[in-house]
Amino acid sequence: MNATEERMAAVLSTRFKVERAAIRPESVFGALRFDSLTLVELGLALEDEFGVLIDEGELTASMTLHEAAALVEAREATL
Repeated sequence: MNATEERMAAVLSTRFKVERAAIRPESVFGALRFDSLTLVELGLALEDEFGVLIDEGELTASMTLHEAAALVEAREATL
């Protein structure tokens, strides 16, 4: 995992109580039992962690951790 994915994994395990062994770059949020409300909460948590804006609906149940990390990195690049 890259540094962004590691930080996101820490958020998933500490704030959302996802078992650390289940978190990999290819992990899909839906498979981690994230529904639309939890994804909104995750977006807010990632905004706090990374200081970027993530609009409601940008994180989806079919998105992987790697894809979400790429979204965060793209937002960081525009700051």
